This record gives sequence, C-alpha cells and structure tokens, in this order.
Amino acid sequence: MPISNKILRKIVTLTLVAALAVPALAKENKPANAKTNAFDFKKTSVFIREMEGRPDFPVATVIANDYVYTLQAMGEKIDTGRQNAIILATKLAQQKDGGFTPDKSSKTSSILYTDIALETLALLDAGNAVDRAKVKSFAASLKNTDGGFGFSPEAKKSSLATTYYAVHVLKAVNGLDAVDKAKTVEYVKGFAKKEGGFGPEKGPGRPNARSTYMAAYVLNALCSLDADTAKKAVLYLQTTPYLDKKSKERPDLDEQLYAIRALKEVNAGNRVDKTLAFNFMKRLYIKVNGGFGPLEGYGSTPDSTTTALRILSEIGKAKGVVAQVAKR
Repeated sequence: MPISNKILRKIVTLTLVAALAVPALAKENKPANAKTNAFDFKKTSVFIREMEGRPDFPVATVIANDYVYTLQAMGEKIDTGRQNAIILATKLAQQKDGGFTPDKSSKTSSILYTDIALETLALLDAGNAVDRAKVKSFAASLKNTDGGFGFSPEAKKSSLATTYYAVHVLKAVNGLDAVDKAKTVEYVKGFAKKEGGFGPEKGPGRPNARSTYMAAYVLNALCSLDADTAKKAVLYLQTTPYLDKKSKERPDLDEQLYAIRALKEVNAGNRVDKTLAFNFMKRLYIKVNGGFGPLEGYGSTPDSTTTALRILSEIGKAKGVVAQVAKR
C-alpha cells in the first residue's frame, strides 16, 4: 500500500515515549551570555536519561537513536552497559531480509528504520555489529522501475523521502552500485519546483526545506548535482524564515534542520544564519526540564530535543563532537 511523505513523518513521532506536553509557561530565556548560558545541558541530560529507568530500555529504534545522539552531542559518555544494550537491541531489530523494524514487537522492515538503526550503530562505532551485506540487499530490493525506492516490501510505491533513505543507507554500506543512477537522478529531478528547491510531490506544489535537502543529497551522492539546481535551491531557501528575517512564515523545528543541511549540501554553508537558528532554539528551550519543544509554546519531547541538538551541532553550538555520519 502506498505511503505518503506526511505519514512517514508521523511514523517516527508515534514511536516516542512522550507525547506533546502542555504549553510551556516560561517565556524565552534571555541570559546575559547567550553563547554559554542559554541552555542548561545538565538538565537536558537528566531529561533524556529518564528513559534509562525503563526495564525494556532502549524501548525502540527511534528512542535508542534519540538517546545516543543527544548525549553524544552534549559531550557525554554512555557507559558500556548502556551501549551494549543498545547495540544488542539494534541487532535484534534486523530481520532476515536485512532491514530493521521500529521495535521488537514488529517484524516488518522498512528503509526508514534501517536508516535510523545504521546511524545509531555508527555513533557507537559498532557498524559491523550487523550484517551489512543484507542491509544492502534489503535497500536494493526496494528499487522500482521509475528509479525511486519504496518504504518497505509491503509499501512499494516510490517517494522522494524513501528514495533518499535508500540512497543514504546504500551509501553507508558502500552499496551505491545497486542504484540505477540515470533513472534515480531523473526520478528525483521530477520533484523540482519552478520557484527553486524541491517538494514532496511531483507536479504543482510548493517546495520545502526537507525535500530540498533530500533531493540535493541524492543528487550529490550520485555525482549529479548541477550548478543551476544548486543555485535555484539557494534562491528558494533565502525566502524561508531560516534566512529571511522578515518572513511571516512560522519556523518549524524539522524544517530548520533541513534548511541548514540543504544549504550545506548545495555548497552554500556560508549562507547559514547561525544567529537566527540559535535564537529559534532559545525560543523552543524549556527551562523547567532542559528539553526542547517541537513548536513555540509546547512542552519538550525526546524527539524534538534530539532535533534541537542536531541543529546546535550543525551551527557549532553543542558541546560534543558528533560523528559526521550522524549528520549526514
């Protein structure tokens, strides 16, 4: 059954331990020295480490990823016992077809959770703990005749997002030879929009930062990102609230991350407005527990806190040095 990009984005959220909390009462923090005092990472650590108390830790593929990335981004070490538990749970999530599932209760592999699992293992320097040849075989099996890739053996229809995940996975396991380069490049370019950038659907529609990043990544991975496409992507991105201070559009946490990554992907990293991004993170920070909310005025979740740390890592404002593989 076909699966839309919108549903894909919700899949991760539905696996979270915490749902959105009540609107936060605190206003934006304005410390004297924003560079060093804007965020209390000790509180953030306590917030993330609350999941350690669960008897079924690390619970799920996404939760394990949130835990590992966030703590490493803050410069914290994860003890050997926790690392081993996460590696074991991730290994058990790999199915016979080579793909990974969202948690131990599921037996259906998908390219999304395969991508997340590989990133977690890479962060723990345990990429060889799983069968990488089977991972390549699984990702390759999702290839369609239109050049795109599907979500899972059951949801076979191609989409830009699932094609991105497949190429991302294949690159991680040195499997790009499984991609039909010409067809995949043609498929991805079909998502380009006249105002620049890329959208989640072909044909009429507006571009967004997420799709623009994903398309640019695939084209780059396949050595097919031309100068004109890159220029048009920048033209689009400069109209968004992530570069245009006068934009009336409300910034979105995920889109903030993808806007930064898209600019870097099209070799325009110098255009990233780090101050604008940093101030946005300050507005999402929840002083009470150290987490970050998904939207202004909402409480924190593990997933939104992880995304915030990814953004802070991208702009050089996180304490830890996170592996490049986790950023890309």
